[in-house]
Amino acid sequence: MRPLGVILLVAGLAFRPSGPAAGADAPPPRIAVVVGEKSEVTRVTLDDLRELFLRRRRRWPSGVPAIPINLPADHPLRERFSKVVLGRSPAELVSYWDARYFEGTTPPAVLPSPEAVRAYLAAEPGAIGYLAMEDARHACRVVLVLEP
Repeated sequence: MRPLGVILLVAGLAFRPSGPAAGADAPPPRIAVVVGEKSEVTRVTLDDLRELFLRRRRRWPSGVPAIPINLPADHPLRERFSKVVLGRSPAELVSYWDARYFEGTTPPAVLPSPEAVRAYLAAEPGAIGYLAMEDARHACRVVLVLEP
């Protein structure tokens, strides 16, 4: 009976609404572009992000490999980030990545949750990702804020 309780607890945590954005009238959260605390990156521009997340730029100015990290394609924050930064939805980017595949370019890595993004950023100084502003804490440094 104990394993069932753990499963129900985990399932409840996985499907609970998060913060004020869960309400129908709540504005979308601001998007924090984040790096790990060990990263040399202190700021980025929208143009920098576009180049990094379209994999047209692969290194930071110091020569350290840049590792852009995405949330899953169906995550609402990814949808907004893609439209604001890349000018297209994740679905609209499929053909872009299909064409890049034959050039040997792969899309940014996808991590399943904000927690996974934070953990990866803490471990990899070259990584850059995005989170809802309220999730940008613990082992993250905000380098740009995208307003709704």
